[in-house]
Amino acid sequence: MNPIARVTRTARTAVLAARVYGSYRVLRTVDRMRGRDPKARNYSALNERNAWLIYRNAVSLRGLMIKLAQVIGTRSDVFPREYVRVLSQCHDAVPSRSWAEIAPVLETELGRKVDDVFATFDRTPVASASLAQVHRATLKTGEPVAVKIQYPDIAALVRTDLINTERLCALYERFDPQPMSLMPLVQEMQKHLALELDFRREVESSERIAALFKDDPAVRVPRVYRELSTGRVITMEFLSGMKPNDKPALIAAGIDPQDVVQELMRIYTTMILARGFFQADPHPGNIFVNPHTRRDGRVIPRFVLLDFGLSKELPDGFGYGLFNLMFALMTTNEGAMVRAFVELGFETKNGDPSTLLALAKAMNRRSRGGKFRGEFTDEVTEDLFNTIRENPVVKVPSDFVLVGRAFSLLSGIAHTLGGQANVLNAMAPGSADTGRNAN
Repeated sequence: MNPIARVTRTARTAVLAARVYGSYRVLRTVDRMRGRDPKARNYSALNERNAWLIYRNAVSLRGLMIKLAQVIGTRSDVFPREYVRVLSQCHDAVPSRSWAEIAPVLETELGRKVDDVFATFDRTPVASASLAQVHRATLKTGEPVAVKIQYPDIAALVRTDLINTERLCALYERFDPQPMSLMPLVQEMQKHLALELDFRREVESSERIAALFKDDPAVRVPRVYRELSTGRVITMEFLSGMKPNDKPALIAAGIDPQDVVQELMRIYTTMILARGFFQADPHPGNIFVNPHTRRDGRVIPRFVLLDFGLSKELPDGFGYGLFNLMFALMTTNEGAMVRAFVELGFETKNGDPSTLLALAKAMNRRSRGGKFRGEFTDEVTEDLFNTIRENPVVKVPSDFVLVGRAFSLLSGIAHTLGGQANVLNAMAPGSADTGRNAN
């Protein structure tokens, strides 16, 4: 990326952040000056306007910006419905690159002309994501495959966006302290995006997840053709299905949406707690659902997991600490929650547990029996922010950040389907038996 393009991109990102943040700040200031309670204001129109502003800029800027917008679009349990409705479209709106841009990457990586490798190759992509796009093709031997090709300039775009995001987060937290700093998430993204850009690592992660579920009929991972995969290209078995958040399609196929929620939670708790290795980006574009009819006539969901660029190996003991936290949530034991936070590696500025207790109280009010729902109430948020200003959390374990993000994405899918992401039920032996009883 040339210097002028980098400066232009940085300026556009800064202006976007300032416009969105400033629009809310101005309204709240005006309300206070007029003696009104800012919490009583209806922000729907402003949310809608800002969501479309973010959407247009994300689609135009691409890179990390489109990935951040996609995450917001899956967080129906956290962000206002206007943001979710608009930004969920980013999963299907990533602009593809022209064949003239993509073909040189493919041929350089494979060391051969496209027609020498594939019997057919669709020049129009079937999917476009933040880092790469996917084309359908057929091997000379007749097998249908999906070919994932990295964008030629994406590494430079990601580096610039990460720097911009880090600076904006630091500035934002200076004026509006949060319950937990956003910086650990940004730093985790910096580390993992570098790994995501190396497709060889994604191939290894894909094969590892496939091995974890080789005896589970509810989960399928596309086979990778290693001889046609490199650091910037992956050739894999072509599989398809419905999106897990497409409630009308699921119902039309005879699938109970709550079965989808329960099975996804079972699959992810299996990876995180039992196996210690998981695909950390379960947004709807990375999961397919297909119907399977059992012998008793019941239709159950079967899943295709895709895109293993963001996969994570968890340290020994992490699953135990996470289980303790979830059990404390189930029993609404705030003291046990604080102990679990410490066990997982949380640290506060002053070294006392007051902020962790405030965080526990907030989570306790938001979650009953492990069922995560809705947004933080205004009262909880205000109490939490008052505590955090005095004693901020200075260390959030990076593993917890990614696991929390994964469960948040799953919670967003559950919310869209009208269900609840119950982590404790998924942890319990014998729960979510649809995957195991597949006959």
